[in-house]
Order: sequence, then structure tokens, then C-alpha cells
Amino acid sequence: MNDMKFIDITNDQKTTYRLGENEQVVFLMENRDGEVVFELAGAHAVAHIFAFYTGVDDDRFSPRIIQRHLAPDTVSSSTMRARLDGSSSVSFRGLVDISNDATGSDARQDCRALLLSPKTSASAAPELEIGTDDVSCSHAASITPPDAEQICYLATRGLSEADATALLADGFFKDAKDMIHELTTNNS
Repeated sequence: MNDMKFIDITNDQKTTYRLGENEQVVFLMENRDGEVVFELAGAHAVAHIFAFYTGVDDDRFSPRIIQRHLAPDTVSSSTMRARLDGSSSVSFRGLVDISNDATGSDARQDCRALLLSPKTSASAAPELEIGTDDVSCSHAASITPPDAEQICYLATRGLSEADATALLADGFFKDAKDMIHELTTNNS
């Protein structure tokens, strides 16, 4: 089994990444806009895509991530996190496309946005196009302001509402960053 590679594609001009047989890659994108395609062209290829967005002022992001499974027994996951403040927005579109030949494939999409201001906005439109029965696919989306119960709990510990909100915002990317660390250090 090949080691899991880590590639930061934040500033890359390339828009299509093609993985061959047994190739395993963790991709990182930060505030990268536009369409990016991940093609799992070889059997047992694995792509984990992490996209982080930090919106301030009137930033606008419209990412589209396409996970295209072209070979059997391939695995892909797309994890998008957006932390939005000011009047910023994100409009995420994702597509999992599994061809007829990609039996045994496993694909996931997870999109979460934290709205730190009433002027922010977010939308998520995950899509699945599945050409064979023998696959496992899922998608999830969550768009929410900071949790009022968590803010209240932190306030009982002496934090102001502003400090509690800032603490929650700082930790919003933590689960995804922990996944990156796990994938790139435990690849046995």
C-alpha cells in the first residue's frame, strides 16, 4: 500500500487532478474558488479533499468540487468548512459522479458553514450521479450561527458572549484539521 501524500493546492492553477491505481492523496484548499475536479482513474485510488473558507467583509466564494470515480474500489471524501463574518458568503456545489465501471466505490461530501454575522450567507448543493449499484455514497450539509447553548455554557465559565463566539469560531476547523493529521500520520 502506498503512503498517503499531502498536497496543498490552494494556489495551484491546475483544475483537474487525476489519481492512478493505488494512489492516495490528501488535498488541501484554502479560500480557493471555482471548479476543481478529482478523477479517481485507477483501482484503489483514494482522494481526501479538504476545503477551508474564511470570509470577512464582503468576500464571496463559489467553489465547485467534483469527485469523479472512474475505476473500481475507489474512495473519495470532500470536507468543506466555511467560517463567515461581515457580509461574506459561500455557495458550495459538489458532485459525486460514479461511472458504471466504478463498482465498490465509496464517496462522501460534508459541507458546514458557521455564520458569525446576520449579514453572512451560505448555501450548499451536493449532488450524486451514480451509474452502478455496488457503491456507498453520502452527503451532508449544515449552515448555522454559533450554538447558543455553547455560548451560554462558556459564559457560565466567565467568558463574554464575544469571547465565547470567538472561541467557537477558532475551533470550527478543528475536526477537519484533526482528520488531515490522522490521514497523513497513520497510513499503515
